[in-house]
Amino acid sequence: MSSKPLFSITMATYNRAHLLPRAIKSALNQTYDNFELIVVDDGSTDNTEAVCKSFQDSRIRYYKQEKNRGVLACRNKGFDLAGGDYTAILDDDDELLPEALEKAVGKLGELSPQGINIVYFDRMDFERKQRSGFGISQEGYIRYEDILCERIHGDFWVVMRRDIIAADDRFDDRLWGNESYLWLKLLRKTKAYYVPTVLYINYRQHGGQRISHSGDRLEYLPRSTLTNKFLLEQHGAELRKMCPKLYGQKLAVVGASQILIGEKRKGRKAIRESLKYGISLYCLLIFLLSFILTSGQIKSLASNYIRIKNM
Repeated sequence: MSSKPLFSITMATYNRAHLLPRAIKSALNQTYDNFELIVVDDGSTDNTEAVCKSFQDSRIRYYKQEKNRGVLACRNKGFDLAGGDYTAILDDDDELLPEALEKAVGKLGELSPQGINIVYFDRMDFERKQRSGFGISQEGYIRYEDILCERIHGDFWVVMRRDIIAADDRFDDRLWGNESYLWLKLLRKTKAYYVPTVLYINYRQHGGQRISHSGDRLEYLPRSTLTNKFLLEQHGAELRKMCPKLYGQKLAVVGASQILIGEKRKGRKAIRESLKYGISLYCLLIFLLSFILTSGQIKSLASNYIRIKNM
């Protein structure tokens, strides 16, 4: 391996020592070896550090946050530490196929002269035995509006040139998940391309939820509400113009969430505005209940509804 790695893999982790070996081994077993694996430990209290250092491989760089700050803050630290020309994320409970880096480097090297600096590859859901990204199946360009309007959605393995990420191009760590918001920002200034090749395996059934799913629970409503508001603030005008029905749905969700966290006046206003673009019966029901019940009572009903629905 040369003194400077060409590819930087970043991995955020927190108290996942029992899952880390599979992910780390999948990186070390690559057919392409000019890379670094940056593991950002979000203040783990288990033996995560010992697991990482047990591999004794110079390509692994371990960094521990002084306190738990969340997965997006770890992603940002990974960007700060990365030294490669290319970068991508590997979750601590997943794995890369052996040829992943070799194919990613080859494709980016081929496409970069054409101004294409982001490439989407497929991820396979191990339990379901199907691809986890939807809306595109043939190789070709990915447009900003396709991601914004959720015509292309789900999980893809996103590989990019690191030099397109400016100092202020970071995940907003106030938010809960939604890494696609950074991809949207980057797609405003560079081209992206899709290659229908599975290079990444998702694992979901390992005795707990994935980090990215935690924001769906009602106890995280303040942060998930902020996340949805962020989308409308940053991309709302384009969303309303390009896909008004989806804009209305997002606005209704923000309104319902605001009612559930006690911001009834703002929430009712958002839901009333959303009715210009369509009707969400769930959000409309929350709107009507807000005139006769407290936010806490509505939240309790919503929690029971979600629990029964998921049984």
